[in-house]
Amino acid sequence: MTNLKGPNLADVTTSLNCLREAIKKLERSDLPEVDALEGHQSVDTQSSLNQCVQVLERLMTEMDDTVAMLAEAVGERGKL
Repeated sequence: MTNLKGPNLADVTTSLNCLREAIKKLERSDLPEVDALEGHQSVDTQSSLNQCVQVLERLMTEMDDTVAMLAEAVGERGKL
């Protein structure tokens, strides 16, 4: 098993924080409106975007929790 201590966990935490910021920027961005899908189906783009962001935020929380458990398991909890 590889060494999970030190920069490895800190790097993961930093990457997760960067990803979280990128998701926030995406949420605030003006994405192009989609008027209709194939077969003349309509789509509520804002609702779809909000739903996707909620899923991403939930997954980010799960990843944060998992990294915290790893850090605790290897004795690095207070260093993240």
